[in-house]
Amino acid sequence: MRARRQGGRLLLHRGGDQYLELPDVATGKESISPSRDTRLRWMQSVIHCTHYIAGAGEMQYLKRNEAPEISFVERDVIDDPHGSWVPEFVPGG
Repeated sequence: MRARRQGGRLLLHRGGDQYLELPDVATGKESISPSRDTRLRWMQSVIHCTHYIAGAGEMQYLKRNEAPEISFVERDVIDDPHGSWVPEFVPGG
């Protein structure tokens, strides 16, 4: 999961147009995740995956030629993307 700063707030994407606002904390470069332009190359440097499931929108911007060892699988279409968010998770609850 990743959170992004938007409008001075730290937001965690829950799916669709749903976001969870997080308390503001000090962050350094070690806690910043890669942008979508470098995500695939970064992920491969850490995970070395063999398959990647992506939605149609993600398939458009992934630089698949940077990871020829990955088999890319297009995810099924989500009929209601606004209803595809995950309810708030409470650890141990």
